[in-house]
Amino acid sequence: MKIAVLADIHGNMTALQAVLDYLEKEKVTHFIIAGDHISDCPRPKEVLQTISGLNGWFIKGNREAYVLETIDDTATDWYAHDQLASVIWTRDQLDAKCIDFIKNLSEQASISIEGCDKIRVVHGSPDNMYEHLYEHKADRNVEIMRQMEEQVLICAHTHVPWTTHVEGKLIVNPGALGVSFNEESAAEFAILKWEDKAWKAELKRIKYDISELERHFENSGLFEAAGIWPRLIVESLKSGANRNIYFIKRAVENASNQGYTEYKYIPNEVWKLTEEEWVPIDIYRTI
Repeated sequence: MKIAVLADIHGNMTALQAVLDYLEKEKVTHFIIAGDHISDCPRPKEVLQTISGLNGWFIKGNREAYVLETIDDTATDWYAHDQLASVIWTRDQLDAKCIDFIKNLSEQASISIEGCDKIRVVHGSPDNMYEHLYEHKADRNVEIMRQMEEQVLICAHTHVPWTTHVEGKLIVNPGALGVSFNEESAAEFAILKWEDKAWKAELKRIKYDISELERHFENSGLFEAAGIWPRLIVESLKSGANRNIYFIKRAVENASNQGYTEYKYIPNEVWKLTEEEWVPIDIYRTI
């Protein structure tokens, strides 16, 4: 048996379609998708419509949680925060069926397939959707795997593909399909194969047309609606470096320099200052 493991699509239908075309040729018909299906890229509705028709197991990521928070929390003026403009734009593209789909997603799943070892699927970690798991955090990985009854853990969220064995069990992060940080500008995913009475993971990359994706950005209105954030996404995809994280770090520094100490979202004047001073050059490739 083979299962495609996808995560962090982030509304990138161009990348998703390229991966689905490849998987169809490989006759892979089952899917695990570990959250962050939407936000940041310009075709969230198409992504949700597509994955909802696939045969498999899907969970919620933090991006779905953000979108649902803007729907459920009516006391907050979500339009007042420049930092959230991309999330709000994403929400406004979704119809009622899409909203129902993400509302009905669980935060994690335990998969039982007859004759195979059980699989746990999370976005961050089994303890927290927002936690970042990495291969080099060996002590934390041991702690998690000792607590799990399943033999395989699928995690995501970091946009870093890796796989390792811990305590005789398998951990797989397939990387980011939609917003990946590699110099090939390629969509990342994994394939699980049940062979010799064990799950084995193969990390994959598939190149796709970044120019086509950029045209979708331009035609969607996302650039105009969300300012620098979607442009940073495009920069990141082209360069293989996470420009968005660098921008946030710089904005936090600017907020501190201006005397801000407590805030949930970066103040708009700080966001605008950081946007004005941003220089999209290759010096950030290694950050």
